[in-house]
Amino acid sequence: MEPFTLDVFISKRFVSASVTHRVTCRQVAVAGTNSKDIKAVLRSRSDIPACLAIGRILAERGREGDVYTASYTRRERGKFEGKIRAVVQSLFDNGIDIKVYLD
Repeated sequence: MEPFTLDVFISKRFVSASVTHRVTCRQVAVAGTNSKDIKAVLRSRSDIPACLAIGRILAERGREGDVYTASYTRRERGKFEGKIRAVVQSLFDNGIDIKVYLD
């Protein structure tokens, strides 16, 4: 198992994601569309471009915290498509290797 986990929360109003160390339960990197610096740049805080921006920012902050690989396990009854896939794909494109567990 990878020592870092990815947690993504998407509501109708905003998107937030964090990378957490599995053993110490310490959040290494956090990004959300409710923060002032991000919400000033985005048109909408809950669409696909917002998810891509969150993934890019989270990847930058994760690399600063020496995170290069993480795992994502979907929530119960959750789907791996649309906005969640956009966040994970953006993280992968920006240098964080994500292992996705769907079962």
